[in-house]
Amino acid sequence: MKKRFFLAGVALAALAATVSVQAQGTLRIGFFPGPYADQFKRGVQPALEAKGIKVQVTEFTNIMQPNTALMDGSLDANVFQNRAFVESFNSQRGGQLVEVLQVPSAPLGLYSSKHKDLKALPNGATVAVPNEATSLARALTFLQLQGLITLDPAVPAGRHSEKNITGNPKNLKMVLLDAPQMPRTMPEFDLAAILGNHVLAAGMLLSSALALEDPAPQFRIILVARKDVAESALIKQLVEGYKSDTYRRFVETDPKAKGFSRPEYWR
Repeated sequence: MKKRFFLAGVALAALAATVSVQAQGTLRIGFFPGPYADQFKRGVQPALEAKGIKVQVTEFTNIMQPNTALMDGSLDANVFQNRAFVESFNSQRGGQLVEVLQVPSAPLGLYSSKHKDLKALPNGATVAVPNEATSLARALTFLQLQGLITLDPAVPAGRHSEKNITGNPKNLKMVLLDAPQMPRTMPEFDLAAILGNHVLAAGMLLSSALALEDPAPQFRIILVARKDVAESALIKQLVEGYKSDTYRRFVETDPKAKGFSRPEYWR
């Protein structure tokens, strides 16, 4: 009889453990191919799976897909965008997406395979800039900080386009391109304003930039979720993973993360 009770107890304990693991659920998270996906897979995902959370990672190539997948319920969270981008998405698409956490961010930089100094840019130089509105405004703002152009001060920050350039002493020619293609096409231009994640995805180093930005808060990469699930237990576990000492040590010792801006809670 005692043996029977013992076996029953073992069975119940095993069942409870199984239910506990299942109760953790499945985390569906989206990225672009590149450093943020890599850092999650190597620095966060193992800890989540050790807690019994199943993880499904989807990598997208179209800039709108990670957010539309969040909205239609195909994803629980994504990590690829900044505050300015998600605010623009919500405004234009009626989204209900919210910022959950700032993560280490690869800054935008100015790169050239033809020149070693911004002062060496010739008159009429061609400058590749992202064609997506938020990234374009960010690139133009950084070009202004480097003294290369002047933007119309009447236009709100983060809303500038190439049409709002009011000063251009070197007659720079802005060429709008898809951001992921810019590292590959860089040799065709005198200068390229490239987002950090695309630099790293192309096997380049952030340190090869002629100038690197210190991203303003609205341009730092964030973890995003739908408003109705942002406070869920699953998302809280994800946040714990990103805030863990294990993840911090991983990022701070990863050669590919050299030059990343640090989130405020690491400072």
